[in-house]
Amino acid sequence: MRALQFGAGKIGRGFFAERYTRSGLEVVFVEARPELVQSLNRHRFCWVEWLDGTRTHCAPVSALLPEPCEALAQAFCEAVVVSTAVGVNRLPTIAPLIAFGLRARAEARKPPLNILLGENDLHADRILREALPPLEAEFGLVRCIIGRQVVAEIPGDPPGVRADSYSKLPVDADALVGDLPPIEGLQPVRPFEVYFQRKLYVHNGLHALIAYLGAEKGYATIQQALSDPEIKQLYLRGAEALERAFLKAFTFDPQEHREMIADVRARIEDPRLDDPIARVAREPLRKLRPEDRLVGAYRLLKTHGEDAEPFWRAIQAALRYHDPSDPEAVQLQTLRREKGEAWILQEWCRLGE
Repeated sequence: MRALQFGAGKIGRGFFAERYTRSGLEVVFVEARPELVQSLNRHRFCWVEWLDGTRTHCAPVSALLPEPCEALAQAFCEAVVVSTAVGVNRLPTIAPLIAFGLRARAEARKPPLNILLGENDLHADRILREALPPLEAEFGLVRCIIGRQVVAEIPGDPPGVRADSYSKLPVDADALVGDLPPIEGLQPVRPFEVYFQRKLYVHNGLHALIAYLGAEKGYATIQQALSDPEIKQLYLRGAEALERAFLKAFTFDPQEHREMIADVRARIEDPRLDDPIARVAREPLRKLRPEDRLVGAYRLLKTHGEDAEPFWRAIQAALRYHDPSDPEAVQLQTLRREKGEAWILQEWCRLGE
């Protein structure tokens, strides 16, 4: 059985391919980098280095360039699951290829197909659906929650990735169609939006809080920033406040909820991770949107009377974040110079409402 994976980046190789091959599936990547396609086809495996230094080879794998060709049509017809990890903004660019493949499946009278959207965006399904033309094929656009931290590419032929060993893959139970093959770690959940919000605010929110406060003080990694007593204290306050706020707002099992937050904290704080702040802080405009990890968490805490100061401090630090290699960071600083911080908070973050 085959899985078709759009994107052979860190999540594509370091999470989806590892989960699929562990579950007995062959992986076919669709990847835009010709040299990576050639390397994967030459060696027929990719690999993950875990935080303890051990490595896992994921095989068999192969790769295709993103072109509407017979090989892609065949891969779609043979796939038992499709997934994406290309970045939510790039979903419209792969929509024609997905439409091409789904038409091939419809012509071959294949059963319904689930497309797992590994983009960590609540609206990924809508974004892709709006980019697709009308299709006869039956398919599900299934949002996912990606929790594994894949922090670095490792040079090689083929190149590897460095990751933690988190293995759960919560997916939108209400979007699934037909049958999925057994995939280790896959967990259908409902209501998906609540689970997604918890992961976004707790994991991504606390991560971003450390990153922006750390960047402001000149630290290079999350672990360096956590060694700063002031940042560590704000992070701990934020985690404790979110733990209480989610139990007030939703009907999570208290023990499961506390275990989830403890697991997130242990993984963020792992000294072996050496996680670059530039990775966690990139695309600050997206992360300052009203419902995203910083502003959304801040609003939740304010609504439920919890300590929101740590996230307010993180929002202020994010407004000042600058990385010349990050187009969004450059755009943010242009807005800050031309419009001012108050305008960004009001018009972009919607914090004046």
